[in-house]
Amino acid sequence: MNTLLKPEDILYTAFFVDDIEKLLQMFPAKHSKVFAHHSTNWFKPTDISDLEVGKKSFLKIIGQAYDEKGFAVLVENNKSKFKFPHITISCSEDTAPFYSNELLEKASKDGSLEILEKPLFIEVTEGYLDFNKNTII
Repeated sequence: MNTLLKPEDILYTAFFVDDIEKLLQMFPAKHSKVFAHHSTNWFKPTDISDLEVGKKSFLKIIGQAYDEKGFAVLVENNKSKFKFPHITISCSEDTAPFYSNELLEKASKDGSLEILEKPLFIEVTEGYLDFNKNTII
């Protein structure tokens, strides 16, 4: 890792999906705004000592939730600071991808969170997004 890199240089750390098309074949978008590119680990991190830029691994996809505003897959992500680690697949035009956090929270409470019978895996690379919207992997 670049020793000159500081937490304040980073908007978020994440596992970035290596093959977005493959993920979208597994979970086709249900809305007009399509994402499917990462699972956020830490938004505006204060410590990046465990950031392993360029490290390849797999995320285990264990569930999914959908409503008129968003569609997200639930993943096992041991570096995520979120209660429901996920990859946002798609959102409606007037919905931000951050909505997936609310969607999964709601779905876990109302029973609409679908847990997959057999988990699926997607290859990812660890990295971060800087404040200039550059993805660094």
